[in-house]
Amino acid sequence: QGMALELTEENDFFAGADRHYTQGIRINFISADNCIPGWSRRGIGLIPAPGFRVDAIRTGLELGQSLYTPSDTSVEEPILDDRPYAGWLYGGAIIQRRGVTRGLSVPVLETMRIQLGIIGPGAMAGQTQDIIHFELQCNRPKGWHNQLHNEPGLALKYQRAWRWRLRRQRGWNADLIPNAGMSVGNTDTSLRAGVTARFGWRLPDDFGIQTIDSPGITGGGRPGFSHPGAWGFYGFIGTEGKAVIYTAFLDGNLFESSQSVDKRLLVAEFKSGLALVLSAADVAMTYSIRTEEFYGQESFDTFGSVSVKLKF
Repeated sequence: QGMALELTEENDFFAGADRHYTQGIRINFISADNCIPGWSRRGIGLIPAPGFRVDAIRTGLELGQSLYTPSDTSVEEPILDDRPYAGWLYGGAIIQRRGVTRGLSVPVLETMRIQLGIIGPGAMAGQTQDIIHFELQCNRPKGWHNQLHNEPGLALKYQRAWRWRLRRQRGWNADLIPNAGMSVGNTDTSLRAGVTARFGWRLPDDFGIQTIDSPGITGGGRPGFSHPGAWGFYGFIGTEGKAVIYTAFLDGNLFESSQSVDKRLLVAEFKSGLALVLSAADVAMTYSIRTEEFYGQESFDTFGSVSVKLKF
């Protein structure tokens, strides 16, 4: 598998809304299989891989920004029964290991990520949303001066995914991709598990489309065809449940007093979408529904995303 550069944009505008998790953007670069310095490969090799044989290692970098607002952005005063304004600007490092389980030889993808950044005005979320609303000719939010205070942000994320081939007949394929993961840090401390089902023409042997919030990232596979000029497509549906232990975006600042809400421990997310797979690029569109994240929230949240991955 060669190098990949992926850009993902998530926005509730795509779903006709403007509240809560309102926008996220991430760009990440992943190396080719085993195309990493020898010292790095030896260091990663010291990390245990229980239950599977490692066949390929990839490393990468990411840069992203996420925005959170209350439901009513026309109010200048703090809305104490709604989630606070918050921004999160971060960079990160990625390690991916791909292989098969011992015994059954089920394909496995393991992703480890570390994200470091800033929460608060330093994340420049208010300026980003002002620009977006100006371009969309929407009313500009008036409450960003109430956002969380500046503090460093950290998240250590881990996910393992498995792929079970369900159907293979004359180019038409179906598979099932369960996953489990966790995150530790002041931006996100949670446990997660989910599953995605895919059906289409020439399915790639990757591990499906991931949202920005997920511990995993898209990648770790090859096209479902070998000759140049070929293409494929597929549809997918998935669900994930998570137990949220701590997140600054609901619990407020860790190091000083700030606005917060009473978060829900259990949150579910449902997604569906379409992906086009080309020899040089992948394009995917996803629609996501997220259940209430805090007590007093009146409805589920929805957002859409577009991702483009260039393959070299």
